[in-house]
Amino acid sequence: MKKNNNLGFKIITAFVLALLIIAVLAPIIAPNDPNETNIMMAQVGPCAEYPLGTDHLGRCMLSRIIYGARTSIFAGLAITLIVFSLGTLIGVVSGYFGGAVDVVLTKLITIMQAFPKIILAIAVAGMMGLGIRNLIIALCLVEWVEYARLARSFTFTAKQHNYIRAARVCGESHIRIIVRRIIPNIIQPLIVNASLGIASIIMEIAALSYLGVGVGESIPEWGAMINAGKGYIQTDVRLVFIPAAAIFITAAIFNLFGEKLRDKISG
Repeated sequence: MKKNNNLGFKIITAFVLALLIIAVLAPIIAPNDPNETNIMMAQVGPCAEYPLGTDHLGRCMLSRIIYGARTSIFAGLAITLIVFSLGTLIGVVSGYFGGAVDVVLTKLITIMQAFPKIILAIAVAGMMGLGIRNLIIALCLVEWVEYARLARSFTFTAKQHNYIRAARVCGESHIRIIVRRIIPNIIQPLIVNASLGIASIIMEIAALSYLGVGVGESIPEWGAMINAGKGYIQTDVRLVFIPAAAIFITAAIFNLFGEKLRDKISG
């Protein structure tokens, strides 16, 4: 059973690495310029020059899908890294020190949780305007809460252990206890949670772009491609189906990676 789990983890890790390689090598792999328009070749079906055909402006669908992988995956990983670091820091500080610090941070977490994440992200992104930087900021502002809540809970439990009390008696500083004692003992479940959250963030990026408050149509991105193609869905479903399939496949791969990582760590 353990051998099968290891094999499954290796296979899904290979798929994740393949996605990352595609994103990194997008300028080399893409057969055409993703933003080059040619109205005379609009909505052309798959052919030698355009393996997945063209969109309503004559842009290469395959090239836009490949560059969209770069946008969605890199932005998703960047957001995950930021909210993981920020949320863990806030949660650990809150859970370790308690008192007034914990009350203030807990109230802030409670207030943030009172708003649906996607609605708050839409509001923030709408006020800041289009752009990948603004999109990352908007999602970071709403995604850190879950990591802070988990880190606070784990820290509160960990600090009750005897080894933490012993470290205090021995005169270790708060920073040393947090860095050397607390974080190493709570980091694994937080990493698993982060790996499972990548797919959700990628879909949120697509959702915001679809709603017109994300990266904008000038940057190849799957949600924006669906938004641009929705007006042609009755005559050319390919314009919606292809980017939707890219979102589904990528999210599924990262979800499976998170689950396999969880099984590997817990096993």
